[in-house]
Amino acid sequence: MKYKYKTSIYILGVLLLVISILDKIYWIYMCTKYTDFEETKAAYLSLFPEFIANAFFLTIIDIIVSGIAAIIFYESKKTGYLKRPSKVLMIVSLILCGWSIFSLM
Repeated sequence: MKYKYKTSIYILGVLLLVISILDKIYWIYMCTKYTDFEETKAAYLSLFPEFIANAFFLTIIDIIVSGIAAIIFYESKKTGYLKRPSKVLMIVSLILCGWSIFSLM
């Protein structure tokens, strides 16, 4: 990672991680609001535009987003740029990625 772009790439990683975290928070919120799975799923999908309002597709997007964030934080840690925060954020990204992969099963 070139020094000139480290901050921009790191901010991109943080934004991708925030997107993944917000997706999980929204799903958990919908789970507390509704008791029936189909109602929960319909309420969750109603947030998204119709062309991506598919649970499988959204899960794949979440896996990709958290995976890219984990790679960005791994590369930042490897180059020594914000080493400790990068390690923590990489672990959080990998946990969220694993959670999404597990939800596909």
